[in-house]
Parts: sequence; C-alpha cells; structure tokens
Amino acid sequence: MDTNIKAYKQFWDLYNNNINFNLIVKSGMEQGKIRFFNENEWDKICSQNFFPFESEMKEFIDMFTLGYNIGNCVGTARQLSYSYNDVDIVSGILPILKGTLNATEEGGHCWLETKDNIIDTTLMLVIDKELKKDFGYIEEQRITSYQLRQMPTYMARKELVNDKSLNRKSQKK
Repeated sequence: MDTNIKAYKQFWDLYNNNINFNLIVKSGMEQGKIRFFNENEWDKICSQNFFPFESEMKEFIDMFTLGYNIGNCVGTARQLSYSYNDVDIVSGILPILKGTLNATEEGGHCWLETKDNIIDTTLMLVIDKELKKDFGYIEEQRITSYQLRQMPTYMARKELVNDKSLNRKSQKK
C-alpha cells in the first residue's frame, strides 16, 4: 500500500517533526519490531462490509485513503477489531499525539492489542508490545477479546461486518 495516502499523514508529521518518535521508529523497523500496515491489515480492511457515515466513503478502506483514521481512532480501531478473533480494544493516552490534528488535549487514544502487537490505526503501524513504553502508550481501559465475545451487540455487528453473503464487492462480480 502506498504510504503517501492521507492515512499516513499523522505518521509522517510525527516522523519528520518529533526526533524521539523518529529514532524509536527507525530502530524498531531495523529490528523488525515495527512495520507499516501490510497485506494482512489491508486485507482485513478491504474485506469488511462497511456502513459509511459520510457520502464520500463507500468502503472501510475509504476511511484511510481519505485520512478519516486520524482523530477517529476509536471508530477505526473498533471497526478493524471486527476482523480479528483475539484482539483487545485499549484506550488511554499517547502523549506524542498531544497537539496533533484532531487529537484530544491530553493525547487520548485508542488502539488494538494482540498477544504480541499493538495495532495503531492512527499511526498505521503494527508495533511489538515490547516497545509500548518506548512509544509512551498509557493504558486506561481495556476491553479484552473475552469480554468482547460476551457482548451480544458487538458480536452481532462483527458477524454482519464479516458476512461474505453481504459483501458488495463479491456481488458485483
């Protein structure tokens, strides 16, 4: 995927203007502990049935190509979580986001966590959890994958989002 699309604007702004972020990312990428969203994440994004809130968006991927992921971490993280079977939704603070586009005053943030990784839909990165403190993620609330499976509304939405018989793309063929 092209890392010049609007989804990556927040990443590039921080990378070019925050030396600590730049150093952490460079080092993490060299060690294989940080990567941009790859085919795995993009396949999940592209395969979802999506019900847009803006007329210019037709599919979930449009949230990213148009840059709506920036400042909408709660919405994009939750939406992406439907494509995972074992992921926690975590909210808290990411101080490096203070003062950035659409950020809360204190840097409030939401991300996904698997057993091994942070999946950040604002930064468009998959980050080894070993680097959580280096980035400055401060966890305030966690909804575990077990808790999500116990929520009927969440599970119904997950089923709808992933129902291949409703997939508009496959019906066009």
